[in-house]
Amino acid sequence: MEGNPMFVYVALSLFVIMTIYWKIVQKEKRKLQYKKYLKSDDWKRKRYVVLKRDNHTCQMCGDKATQVHHLKYAKYQIGKEPIKWLVSLCKPCHQKLH
Repeated sequence: MEGNPMFVYVALSLFVIMTIYWKIVQKEKRKLQYKKYLKSDDWKRKRYVVLKRDNHTCQMCGDKATQVHHLKYAKYQIGKEPIKWLVSLCKPCHQKLH
């Protein structure tokens, strides 16, 4: 079987498909964890600290900030992002970034 090129092709194809599937599943898990985190008390505290640090001022336009934007994400440690990775924004500026 090992010398059969068709077997090698099928095995390699299966490996590629399973790898892609695994990455998709992991990404979806992170999305769910992130949504749950945004509803947590930990996020609410962090969000409050960032808005207070920035004096509730949008860091793009200077209007009143009501939202907090992640400049970077702690990809594999959701909720472990440092405060310096977060910035206060008004809703219109936040929407422009997404």
